[in-house]
Amino acid sequence: MRILSGYVLRQFLPSLAVSFLAFIGIFVIIDLVDRLSSFLDRDIGVSTVLLFYACYVPYITVLILPMAMLLASLFCMGTLIRNRELMAMKAIGLSLYRIVFPIQMFALAVSLITFFIAAYVVPGANRERARIETGEGPRGPRLMRSQVILRDIDDQILSMVSYYPQDRKGKQVTLDRYKNGALIEKVRAEEAVWEDMGWTFYRGERRFFRGEAEGVFKFEQLRPTGMTLIPEDLTRESRPVNQMRLDELEEFITRKVRNGVGAVRETVAWHLRMAFPFANFVIVLFGLPLAARIQGTVRPLQIGVCLLASFVFYGSIQAGRAMGWNGVIPPFWGAWAANGFFSILGVILLVRTRK
Repeated sequence: MRILSGYVLRQFLPSLAVSFLAFIGIFVIIDLVDRLSSFLDRDIGVSTVLLFYACYVPYITVLILPMAMLLASLFCMGTLIRNRELMAMKAIGLSLYRIVFPIQMFALAVSLITFFIAAYVVPGANRERARIETGEGPRGPRLMRSQVILRDIDDQILSMVSYYPQDRKGKQVTLDRYKNGALIEKVRAEEAVWEDMGWTFYRGERRFFRGEAEGVFKFEQLRPTGMTLIPEDLTRESRPVNQMRLDELEEFITRKVRNGVGAVRETVAWHLRMAFPFANFVIVLFGLPLAARIQGTVRPLQIGVCLLASFVFYGSIQAGRAMGWNGVIPPFWGAWAANGFFSILGVILLVRTRK
């Protein structure tokens, strides 16, 4: 059986390699034609263009790999049918389940690898690609940040006229606390320092507002309670979602929710980052029995079926994401709906296909 599994994989892998490289090439050529005038206007060198597309490849890989897996499945089964090898395998008592099992396990391994690429490689590559596209130089550590304003939990707003990341120290600090939209406390200090796992305010005053009454207390040193902001929050760059690693995106969502800000779109993006890599497994589960049923041996027909199925699959993903964004369905189902739908179709096809 190992020999048979190896043989089936050897029929599948060349088709996957050709399909993958073809889709990558088409994607890059179309994108290059679209950006070529911009590259020429900005006098960008060949090496920079090559670096740009090297950073683009991880994103393209994650995007087009399910389509390449589907086309390879159709080509592989078409070859086995054309050479009557599928019939011979069934004649010796092998079921379709057993024949496609090695390809399905390979697809699962591809899905796991793609998950790692999507979660941790693509965001960094997207940041570098965006830097090249906007013409920004490499970012180094900033010695001072001006006008830092952040919202904390329980309707607290922290502002600093200047913040020094290396010293974890802020100057001209203000902490406003609100309740039901009304200011109830204002703390001003000349300096705030992160020490002993918390902020210490130095040389300032604390004002309380209770209706018409107001109280003022001066202090030399104060440890405000209820603050959750840490130094890393004050230095964190604001990045688009597609430039955040999976763990960074999860932390970003947690902070937004804790601060009372909606994070529906970011939550859908997080679930989609988890779900999309497993489209490789799902699309092969759908494609293999489909190819066995249509008995298609003509390559143009197989390519047409691949494009049609891919159009429906990617359209389903976009529809699920839009419904998740708008609260029609929960974010989890918005991201996983396409995978679930095609998994059910694949199982039905596999069960109903002649063994």
